[in-house]
Amino acid sequence: MDRCNENVIEFLENQERATVTFSQGRYKSRIRKLAKEYPEACEIVAENPDGSIYAHIPTSWIKISPPRQFTEEQRQRMGERLNGNSRK
Repeated sequence: MDRCNENVIEFLENQERATVTFSQGRYKSRIRKLAKEYPEACEIVAENPDGSIYAHIPTSWIKISPPRQFTEEQRQRMGERLNGNSRK
């Protein structure tokens, strides 16, 4: 069996539903969880022989966001909070 490495999000402008195909484990797990929590919105159409998952989701769930950038001071404060050493 060939391993599929493709992740695809496909939708048309002004459509309410997108079609997604994921082969990456973390996205497949997320889709399965969302399908259980929101069966009316997230529909798993097929789990393919190559291991990928094919589903329909609302286009409003699609979000592209760059990773957050922190200054060194912000990182230091976050580290202090995690360690319970924050100043008050």
